Amino acid sequence: MASAIISAILLSASLPFLSFPAFLSTGEGATFTRAFNDPIRVITIENLAGPTEVRTWPSLTVSVTASRASSPNNSGLESEVLFEQAARDTLRIVTNPDSLFRPITLTVHLPTWAQLSVRGGTERVSIKGQTASLSVETSSGSVAIYLPEKSNAELSLRTIRGVVESRLPIKVFGQTDVHLLDGKLGTGGPPVLARSQRGNITVLPEAGSSSTSLSGNVDNVGKPDLNNEANSSGLKSMPASNAGAPTRADGIGAAEDVIKLEARLVNLNVKITDADGKTLPALRKEDFVVLEDNVRQDVSYFEPVTAPLNIVLLLDLSGSTEHKIKVIKKAAQKFVDSLKPSDRIAVAAFTRRFFIICNFTTDHKLLKDRIGDIKNRHSGTAYYDAMWATLDLLEEANTTRKAIVVLTDGVDNSLDHPDAAEFDPRHGFDDLLARTVEADATIYPVYLDTEYETVGARGRDGHEAYVTARKQLQALADQTGAMMFKAERAEDLEGVYQQVAAELHSLYSMAYAPKIVRKDGKWRKITIAVDLQGVRVRTKRGYFAR
Repeated sequence: MASAIISAILLSASLPFLSFPAFLSTGEGATFTRAFNDPIRVITIENLAGPTEVRTWPSLTVSVTASRASSPNNSGLESEVLFEQAARDTLRIVTNPDSLFRPITLTVHLPTWAQLSVRGGTERVSIKGQTASLSVETSSGSVAIYLPEKSNAELSLRTIRGVVESRLPIKVFGQTDVHLLDGKLGTGGPPVLARSQRGNITVLPEAGSSSTSLSGNVDNVGKPDLNNEANSSGLKSMPASNAGAPTRADGIGAAEDVIKLEARLVNLNVKITDADGKTLPALRKEDFVVLEDNVRQDVSYFEPVTAPLNIVLLLDLSGSTEHKIKVIKKAAQKFVDSLKPSDRIAVAAFTRRFFIICNFTTDHKLLKDRIGDIKNRHSGTAYYDAMWATLDLLEEANTTRKAIVVLTDGVDNSLDHPDAAEFDPRHGFDDLLARTVEADATIYPVYLDTEYETVGARGRDGHEAYVTARKQLQALADQTGAMMFKAERAEDLEGVYQQVAAELHSLYSMAYAPKIVRKDGKWRKITIAVDLQGVRVRTKRGYFAR
């Protein structure tokens, strides 16, 4: 045992950022602790198999304890927890994803100034104390967030099949139900974001707070507290996401506009121009004729171009854009100002991970301040997954007239490094393409050309990734009845964004319930006519009746 400890100390001497680990293995299980004495600002935790508990404390040190109950392989516990530091102020902690049947419990202590991101799986994630920012995601594991009652924070909580509950007094923004809650504690402040597919999400008073403590197991919370003002209005059921829509197999643009008819309502965003390409902004519902397979439909919902929009601005902050971050931020702020005061705008970004910078709001100052605070995060490009998460965000918003404006070069790491398993996305492009119309969102890609400066020595292989990316971006635009815009240089972005804003405010929105409802999987062609000479119409081409 002594020789093992000496070996561990010698190993730590070669790792300048780490202090030596204390390791203990007994017949009842194994535990080891590792401490990081440098000031850590950004912490990412990925523990897909076991439970995770994070606590803030007054120390400057980050302490990580990993433990496992008794198993035949206790001696290998240290090798199953990976610590990565791309810089002195960042730390990534990843447990072995193959440990599903030998789950590892992580307990992490960190200072309050840390920006924290946690990804869990089926087990509980518990956060005790307020950090500079918090993002939690699980598949089916519950999420418990303990905050001081008098803390200031902005909350965005979403679960598709679980239940959201707060035991703290929250000022609610917009719509809320048992599956979603947007609001703020106190005067608002650091973001607290939580997402789960099937797990419950609960906000509780931190120990020592004057709020009534929660008794019982959070994992068993199954109903919202209807006496809580934050949960008492607008309660309704949210349908589960319709992932996995079918696609054709003939390449780019293959999955024609696929939507599900569970709501028996077909939503359309429609752009109308005259022969010279000028927008026609003063049309009425009566001016439109909508045909499905040449059968005229009754338009049950109509909004003019002046109606408010729900827009997500999605920014690519990967390595290919890191030297353009100042120009990108400035252009994004100008884009916010070019939108109408009544438009609800959210800003998100992605590298290898997706993160929300500001949730839906009409507050332009808040949006621009949040954009101004963006830091470089250039670790990979998970473009497909980020678009999928953005569609989730729009779906959770439960609104109409939805659009995504995505700034990117379109090169997902799975394109740039096709043989590298660590860059495999959770969602492929065909899956993304099949889902886009399901969310009824119009997608405007803004292609920022980074090919010349990033391909370099990769030559033709790198070039082909960019060719594919451009085709994919165009396919997303075509499928949703939108346009793809191109910025040759970052300095062109302001002008391009102005064009996008004008395009967004030229959309009519309408919906109809099909007169003939047969879920036979066949293609339904949509045609829109306007009783004016020489007009041009752009919208989705149709859908498969699933």
